[in-house]
Amino acid sequence: MKKIMPFILATIAFLGCKEQFAEYTYAPNATAVRIWYKSDQYYTPSADIYLDTLGTWRKFTSFPLVYDNDPNKYGFGNPWVPGKGSNALYMNTIYSRLPGGLTSDSGYYNITIPKCFEFVPESPGATKGIVNVIEQKVRLYRRDKTFFDIGISGTGSYNEEARLFEVTVVFDETAVGGPAAVARKYRFAP
Repeated sequence: MKKIMPFILATIAFLGCKEQFAEYTYAPNATAVRIWYKSDQYYTPSADIYLDTLGTWRKFTSFPLVYDNDPNKYGFGNPWVPGKGSNALYMNTIYSRLPGGLTSDSGYYNITIPKCFEFVPESPGATKGIVNVIEQKVRLYRRDKTFFDIGISGTGSYNEEARLFEVTVVFDETAVGGPAAVARKYRFAP
């Protein structure tokens, strides 16, 4: 029994140590995300949302955020005006009609989504790939300073040569009495 016990323990330890493999993603070059960004305080990419009710694309303004230390992430805010955000994903317009409206007071105005999209090339050095909507809750403030959170998730694609990225963002609107999955289409050009 004394000779068998170490063998059993070694076998259990060996079988319990399965290798875990992560899904491989290719590191993008820093220029991929920066196609849709300029370090100019008035720059906004050409952003459109598809309005199903009208059957047309509508332009909206939102100021982009990018990161030197995280070059495949793209977000929205307003780094040039402290305390201000942006009409990220047209959310100000979509949700301003809810009871209580949205605030326009300093410090709460507009919406900030620091990291909204993640760009993942299809292979090393590729100029095309997928765009993941980083799953998260986005906080919006009403005029009385109360707030609600809207969940976002989704996916899309980008093409550096065409200078276009398109995504479908899925909104979880249960916090405001809406459905758990409302899909909206977006496209961005420089």
